[in-house]
Amino acid sequence: MIGAHLFRSLKLVFVGLLLLAGCEKKITTPPDNIVEKKADTMSQQITIKIGEQGSSFLKRYPALVKVEHQPVGMDFYEIDWNASPHGVVTIEHDKNSFVIDDVLGISAGQDLGTLASEGLSEIDVKGGITSSDLIAHDEARSKTYALLQSLVEKGWQPITPRSDPRLKGKARFDYVLGTDQFIGLDPSYTPTLDEWMHIESNTYWRFYANHVYLTVRFTRERTLTDPAKPGAYLLSFNVKTELEEFRGYVKPEDRQHWKELLPAVLTKFATTRAQKETELKAKGIAIDETYRDPPVPN
Repeated sequence: MIGAHLFRSLKLVFVGLLLLAGCEKKITTPPDNIVEKKADTMSQQITIKIGEQGSSFLKRYPALVKVEHQPVGMDFYEIDWNASPHGVVTIEHDKNSFVIDDVLGISAGQDLGTLASEGLSEIDVKGGITSSDLIAHDEARSKTYALLQSLVEKGWQPITPRSDPRLKGKARFDYVLGTDQFIGLDPSYTPTLDEWMHIESNTYWRFYANHVYLTVRFTRERTLTDPAKPGAYLLSFNVKTELEEFRGYVKPEDRQHWKELLPAVLTKFATTRAQKETELKAKGIAIDETYRDPPVPN
């Protein structure tokens, strides 16, 4: 899958469509420049469904998708928008579908072995917060949290890693900044600008909806951190099936036996969470006792 890359500058320029209206004379063959711009627009619009077969995705966009065959038995289907106009990607997941604008690249992987029937088990998308190169930090903050709220409104449930304490709101924010960046933030708490500027790059928000897991992660250009001057940001979206999520709980060499190993792993996670929560309660920090983890697959 696509990893956490170093920031690459966003050179996003939208190309507007030329609309012909009020023409009395019928034009049977549009000018070449209009045909080219319509083609650009079509090449921007991509729909991908988690769990679909990679061959189906390739068939829909044969001129755009590049296939990389890995000797370990994986196929990766990739599209890069290295020049404007950049991509607009719809992640299709029934009522939880959502759209990502200003996309620089997309990559999706499919196992070719015994798991081939699961289709595209993981999708990575990279993009910007806006189409411009630079953005005011406060605008980046507000747009990012508006995006997160839109996901919640579409039915994506914010989640906490199974081995981490069930914190929410400001308590979760303080814990992430002061103790453990890798449990992720709660999208229900919108930080102040000063708090936003103290969030480390690669901090994330995790969600779950209908057997699919979603991670939204941001990267801030570290040389542009003066809150009074514009900054630059990269957003990444990782979407994976429920089965791929749980296979990731065991060591790579144990993936073929993950079902047998999973109960012991989940017990260990629960014990670790309980220990952390006991320590936090002793410090007077409230635990969200109402929180429930997503279901474990049958």
